[in-house]
Amino acid sequence: MPVEKLTFCRICEPACPMIAEIGDAGNVARLKPNPSDPIGGTPCHKGLSFLDVHNDPDRLNWPRKRLNPRSELRGEFQDVSWDAALAEIAARIGELRSKYGPNSVAIYNGNPFAFNGAALVLAGTIATALDTQMRFSANSQDAANRVAAASAVFGAAGALCVPDIYHTQYLLCLGSNPKVSRWTAMSTPNDPDILKNIRRRGGQVRFVNPRAIESSTEETGPTIRILPGTDVYFLAALIHTIHERGEFDHAAIAKRSRNIDGLIDFVSRYPAERVAPVTGIDAALIREIASEFSSAETAVAYSATGVNQSGQGVLGAWLVDMLNLVTGNLGRRGGSIKPAALVPKLRPGFGMQEIKTSIGPLHLPDPIGYGCLPAVVLPDLIEAGDIRALINLGGNPLLSIGGEEKLRAAFAKLDLLVSLDIYPSATAEMSDFALPSADWLERADLNLLGTSGMQTFPHIRYTEAMEPPIAGRRNDWWILARLAQELGIASPLDRESDEDSGTTTINRVLKAQGLTVDDVLAAPGQVIRMPDAAPDSLFERCVQHPDGLIDCCPEVFESWSLFDRAATAFEERLQDPEDSLRLISRRTPHMHNSWLSNSEALRTGRQALAPLYMCAEDAKRFGVGNGDPVRVTSSHGELETRIFIDDKLRPGVAAMSHGSGHRHAFGLSVAQRSPGANYNLLPPSGPETFEPLSNMSLLSGVQIRIAPLTHA
Repeated sequence: MPVEKLTFCRICEPACPMIAEIGDAGNVARLKPNPSDPIGGTPCHKGLSFLDVHNDPDRLNWPRKRLNPRSELRGEFQDVSWDAALAEIAARIGELRSKYGPNSVAIYNGNPFAFNGAALVLAGTIATALDTQMRFSANSQDAANRVAAASAVFGAAGALCVPDIYHTQYLLCLGSNPKVSRWTAMSTPNDPDILKNIRRRGGQVRFVNPRAIESSTEETGPTIRILPGTDVYFLAALIHTIHERGEFDHAAIAKRSRNIDGLIDFVSRYPAERVAPVTGIDAALIREIASEFSSAETAVAYSATGVNQSGQGVLGAWLVDMLNLVTGNLGRRGGSIKPAALVPKLRPGFGMQEIKTSIGPLHLPDPIGYGCLPAVVLPDLIEAGDIRALINLGGNPLLSIGGEEKLRAAFAKLDLLVSLDIYPSATAEMSDFALPSADWLERADLNLLGTSGMQTFPHIRYTEAMEPPIAGRRNDWWILARLAQELGIASPLDRESDEDSGTTTINRVLKAQGLTVDDVLAAPGQVIRMPDAAPDSLFERCVQHPDGLIDCCPEVFESWSLFDRAATAFEERLQDPEDSLRLISRRTPHMHNSWLSNSEALRTGRQALAPLYMCAEDAKRFGVGNGDPVRVTSSHGELETRIFIDDKLRPGVAAMSHGSGHRHAFGLSVAQRSPGANYNLLPPSGPETFEPLSNMSLLSGVQIRIAPLTHA
């Protein structure tokens, strides 16, 4: 008889509760929803089909060492022991640090590490012990600008608020497709009725996106189809309109904030009539939305990846917070709130460490851990000789950073490239050492990311490993702890012979809350519900400026030229050529970053092609039809793919999904058959191509041109 164990998904923020059926052989035989979970939420097909990944014969099983030069596309590898691999890696890192200094060793944190509680904590500890400032992560492709904006506005880097979607009467959702992507920097149970319930209780939902997204239905609300990368001007026009009408909540503003005149001055530059031709949204509709928002009983604005990746994500995140503030909806039930967190009060202060490099000064957010250097300058720093070694923690930067070919050429020149991964990804294929990680069914874990204050129902969740790792796979925590030992720096394994990989670190986190792993395991559903925080406690917990007030127009925005960049980009949009389109990333239920590229069930039909989508009007204008092969070019790169018609896109906009382009991932048999085109061949890379202050990459709104191909 199968034995049932409780666990949770670690693909994205909701951390959906699941039940694993364990067969007689001790292996996970089936994953299914847990309808009796105290928090709730139904896992999507990605989590429920994770056994396809878990049991994939293409996974890495033993540490492997590359035998041929990285300049050769296909690697020749030899399996080696863990002791041999880690000893050689540590020796080579030590030599490089002695010869070139601590900054010669760089660390890249991939998205999977964010959902690996114990390893995430230890990765930061080891980076600090190595004394390297060369810290990069997937966050510079995802949400680094939200952190930067919150730091400036609230005075603390972790002051990211979430919409109180269970009580709001009006949701304005920008650059997000919750039905597909399950929200961003927010953890709430996956429930298809969340948005529908706003309408059912008499409220209203509006989505702002260049495409009529899957989340937008008759039961939820319409999509306002905006031109890519112009959300900043739309938000400014909303705030300007509300101010012009005398509808600011002056009592809330006076009590909670300062520098409101700076905000008013900025938004006055972008009235509805002026921004209409740039945003593609009629001035009358902008004024209508402003009126709806300001007059709603409760309202909340929320933005996500589509805004973050636009090149102006800092200002976008700032104006979302300001729209919530000036209408009295910040720190209010049904508005924008800060849920309870394991750390009750945020650490005050946030600055930028200047780092001198051969390509000019770079700036690393301080305190370290809340931000990262711009990933798009990785190849330039390698080519210049600043970076000699890269430790890649669960990422696939060759496919996730703009400028694949440039990065590939740079990686070939590294003295050492090490990847921790469950798969022989494109980046692992280039690595000197690929170290086989355990997946999330093979390790104990805590939902650490969510407990930072992004859960609509704050809770602590724990899972044991569902089955032991097979072959030579090891938990990332153990890999890092052993590497630390070899490097001669402090390691948890110096104190504990912790073969269950990470419970020491997890217990240390829980101890600060007066809890142990056993406490959580004994709780119903292996979940401990944290007390809710009062909505207005946001101000005490998040606002950490010395005067205790929100800064409505931080001086740092002006000094880092963000306002000037916005003005320049506005004028450039008015000059867009007729023969160009603006490219956006299209979220798909068939991919999560590049994680699911080797799943047979998810790489079928057009999903295996990574096609370019455009509306029929644009296809006719460019002389292409459904399924036609095309060459797509930008000023930074080009690719070939096929066209598919999607009339949910507004004219002037094309869309592709991230995560494809596996032509050089030779160990991934499914992905190799249908490698698809890599979206990230088209965005820019290098100095001056990232957003100042946040170090965020420009990945959405890139100007492209298309041309028909004569060959299939």
